[in-house]
Amino acid sequence: LGIDVIVTDHHLVPSLEFLPDALALLNPKRPDSKYPFDGLCGAGVAWKLVQAILIKERATLPEGQEKWMLDLVGIATLSDMVPLVGENRMLARSGLLVMRRGRRPGIAALLKLLRISANTLTEDDVTFMVSPRINAASRMDSPSVAAELLAAATPEEGKALAQELNRINDMRKGLVAATVKEVNKRVADMD
Repeated sequence: LGIDVIVTDHHLVPSLEFLPDALALLNPKRPDSKYPFDGLCGAGVAWKLVQAILIKERATLPEGQEKWMLDLVGIATLSDMVPLVGENRMLARSGLLVMRRGRRPGIAALLKLLRISANTLTEDDVTFMVSPRINAASRMDSPSVAAELLAAATPEEGKALAQELNRINDMRKGLVAATVKEVNKRVADMD
């Protein structure tokens, strides 16, 4: 359609011959990549694109304001379970620092619902409490619920979306428990 497309990815690329036709293909795991760190998660690669755009076109965002996006990059980095070394360690740490400031009503509401103090938020809190609820949305319902939580503009909107994500996650946990019970029963019946 004549639309310029930039593809960002972080998965292994088995061969350059099967890459899509695009304006740019950003992936530190490409065999021909010269980027010094190939362990970024997908959001980390997208973050690098944002940084590059801001170097070329700063008028879209005042100097230094991009740091307030690092909470999203930090959540994604911790959720993707990439090794916390190199840039990932910095992105996770910076993301936690931004999350502790409580600037996103949706994240603040989710932390409150989970009885997690924003001031003492840890990587384990994100990995084992926040991430499963965000991920449950796309596994059990619609990813838009999680996206709306992250973009919530008011505490009231954030609270309603946090409660919905928690409900969806409870459904996921119930389904997992039922599946494990069924598998254990089938294994026991094999004897």
